[in-house]
This record gives sequence, structure tokens and C-alpha cells, in this order.
Amino acid sequence: MATDRRSELADFLRGRRTRASPIANGLPAGRRRRTPGLRREELAQLAGLSVDWYTRLEQGRDVNPSRETLQAIARVLDLDDDERGHLFYLARPEPMHPRPDATRQEKAEPAMLHALSAMTAPAFVMTPRFDVLAWNEGACRVLIPFDAVPRERRNILWLTFHHAEMCERYVEVPVMQRDVVASFRLSASSFVGDPHFDALITELLETSEGFRTIWARHEVRAKTSGTKTFRTRGAPLVLQWFSLYSPTSTKQMLIYYVPRPGEEHRLAEL
Repeated sequence: MATDRRSELADFLRGRRTRASPIANGLPAGRRRRTPGLRREELAQLAGLSVDWYTRLEQGRDVNPSRETLQAIARVLDLDDDERGHLFYLARPEPMHPRPDATRQEKAEPAMLHALSAMTAPAFVMTPRFDVLAWNEGACRVLIPFDAVPRERRNILWLTFHHAEMCERYVEVPVMQRDVVASFRLSASSFVGDPHFDALITELLETSEGFRTIWARHEVRAKTSGTKTFRTRGAPLVLQWFSLYSPTSTKQMLIYYVPRPGEEHRLAEL
């Protein structure tokens, strides 16, 4: 992982530039293109920037783009709302200082534990680093028995790439992995340079080819709900998931799953 916000911004811009469509920007694809996407000089021209200035930005140099400049870059790269927000966040000139109470957490907040205890749906509490701090029996049925996993490995990102049993629960594993990485990347952008986050990312980059491939895509997603399809003893079961965020500085999340109306009884099949 990049050790500072400018480096992360540079990585993000390079990744998005190589995926940008020359044709969509009115340029010929051409057989002479040795690399995919747009060239630096093409992006700079389309965004109304000097090539030298944009090159320095993409190299992580000390430049501070204006809001109008970022909007022009986002337009050329055809960024969606989540990606645009991520770009603006990384490009902020002020330094980033990780919140000490949000980076390394070992206990769920009392309010989150109270909400978890009131849940009849499968649910668990996790940190911005995706460490799982608390769960109910339903979550163990849907995902894995968390109490059987070593404490330091109770991390959704790690489990997504290294826990075969949990992966086997999903019908569409590649889709699930991409979604998890995209959500984690957005969360991690608030903690660029934090050693606790860096250690997790570095370890996954070293141990998982699947993670390396997805991480290199620089995808970001701000999702607070969605659906996941799980294998059961019978037909696959689609569960809707939702997240509730703590208003405190810890930014803990309560994730819970509910079946579609009329399929509540199917939770017993998991």
C-alpha cells in the first residue's frame, strides 16, 4: 500500500487512466497503442491541463489541484460517484492523521453490542479495518464460526481470500471478493499511512494472487446495502445485507442479513 496520500492518488490516477477509453473520449483506438487506456498527454489535453503539471500529479509530486481541475480529470476518466469522491478525498492538500481510536480496536462499542443483542437476524460488528469484534449465532451460520478463528484472523478482508470454508458459502466468489476489496479500499483511504492497515494489505499482497489482482484495479465502492447469494442444502439463498454505522469516532459497523420476504424459513438451510 502507498505510504502517503499523494502516492495513493498517483496509483489511483494511473490505474484509472489505463482503463479509460480512447474511443469514448473521441480518440482513435489505433494499433500503435502499446498500452491500454489513455496516454498521459492525451488525458492532460482532454482535461485542459499541461502535460508537465499532470505528470507531476501522477508521480505523486507536491502539487495541489483545484476542484475544477479534479472535475475535469474525473470527466475524462469517466469516474462514477464513488470514484469521484475517492479522487477528491485523496487530492485534499491537508495532511491525513489517522484517528487513534479508529485504527486499532479490540472491543465493540456498548451501543453496537446492544444493537447486536437485539438482532434476530444474522449480524456482526466490524471496524473500518474490517476486523470482526462481535457476532451472533446467525452470523456463524451464514458465514463461519468466528469463535473458531484466531482473534488476529477475524478480519473479513483476510477471510475473503484465505478461508476456504467461508468462500464456499458464496455462489459468486469472484464478485464477492471484488465487492469486499472495493469497500475496504474506500475505508482504508481514510487511514493512508496507518501501520495497522498497511500491515494487513502488505500481507495480503504477499500471500494472495487473487487479492493482488483485484487490489491493482483500484476499485472503490461506498455500499451500505446489497445482496449476496449463499449455497444451501437446497437451492441458493439470496440474502439482503445492510450496514449501520456508529456515529462515534470509532466508525464501527453493524452488518446484518435478512432473507427476501417469504423466505425467512430458509435460514435454517444454511
